[in-house]
Amino acid sequence: MLPLLLISTLPAFTLLLVAPATKACCKLARELALLALLLATELLRHATASGSKERDRERGARMSSASSKPKSAAAALVAPPAETPAAAAGFPLLDLPELALDRVLEELSPASLAAMACVCAVLRDRCSADALWERHLRLKWGHVLGAAARKQWEAELGGRAARAGAPRPTRRRSWVDSLACAWPFSTSWIGCRWLLKGDHTPSPAAVAAEPTPAPAAPPADTVAAWYRALECGEFWFPAQVYNREDGHVGFVLSCYDAHLRYHRRTDTFTARYPPLGWKPGKEEDGVQWNRVRAPPVSTPAPDLHASDCLEELRPGDHFEIQWRKNKDFPYGWWYGVVGHQESCNGNEHMCRCHKEDMVVLEFQHYAPSSRWRQTTVSRKDHREKGGETDGFYGGIRKLQTKDEISTWRRFWPVDVLN
Repeated sequence: MLPLLLISTLPAFTLLLVAPATKACCKLARELALLALLLATELLRHATASGSKERDRERGARMSSASSKPKSAAAALVAPPAETPAAAAGFPLLDLPELALDRVLEELSPASLAAMACVCAVLRDRCSADALWERHLRLKWGHVLGAAARKQWEAELGGRAARAGAPRPTRRRSWVDSLACAWPFSTSWIGCRWLLKGDHTPSPAAVAAEPTPAPAAPPADTVAAWYRALECGEFWFPAQVYNREDGHVGFVLSCYDAHLRYHRRTDTFTARYPPLGWKPGKEEDGVQWNRVRAPPVSTPAPDLHASDCLEELRPGDHFEIQWRKNKDFPYGWWYGVVGHQESCNGNEHMCRCHKEDMVVLEFQHYAPSSRWRQTTVSRKDHREKGGETDGFYGGIRKLQTKDEISTWRRFWPVDVLN
């Protein structure tokens, strides 16, 4: 079988390597070559499985022939009784009680859950339940997805519904694009196409290779569909990125709004930042998970956040404050610590800074002589302060948890900034 596979797929693989992708006919040749390679892979897998079954069958035959030989009386006394056929066969999965079956499905990974949905219509419905996929969504994406991301996904669903009602264009998306995304999810491309889009049209060769019709894709309004869109990088979601532009010195210990898309191959994100004033928007590749967070507040980047923690701020408290260079720029969040008044010696028992009307905000990653080191705001009527020289300081939020503080401290610069 192996020589036959090599003879049948080598010409197609050669076309895949040498054919340019600029012409339509060459692109078709590439797609056909890729299909041939995938079919060859499936045939090899099935041939290997068939060989394993044949060896197991021969081994069982030898054992049964050996067991048919006469045994001694002593051996017959100590030999264990043979298992009944019912005990050896086990119980079918769908015969399990409801709670037991749900517990089994809860332990499956997203890839296994998607593969299980290809078994039958009953398991397809159970494996696409929102409760199962909410757990996977929360475990992997929970700390980077906020209310804004969910709202944008709902808007995306509304846009898809509107586009579905409109006349379809004559040219449809290449099935190879969808195949490239679906391949890592399924244990067998021919046997399972559950995570592909519903409007995907397979090639005639792929349809002929499938013994039974593939189950439908998960409905677009399910959590499973949202998980797939995130995993395949088909959905840009709003979030915030620490140390914008890979730790550019002008953005150290800051966090800026962006739209992100996930890349499964590298396990990183592409961040698309909005324009800064007259400067065009930028994109940054290779953003790691530890630099991404869900927006902690619902205030949009251009708007002033309402400060509701000024009365309780004391020296040593950690905070985030909005800052922008001028009023044409969106706000970013910057990390700092509440400091003492100049008249205070910092004695814990004698300090009365928390009773003063002005709050001292320190950015300790700057040198003491830097003009960015310190600023003050009013507790009672602070809104936005500053000017074109030092920028504008906006709303303040107090950091409430140790996790938030430790996350900021991980990005502390090696050298003090001026």
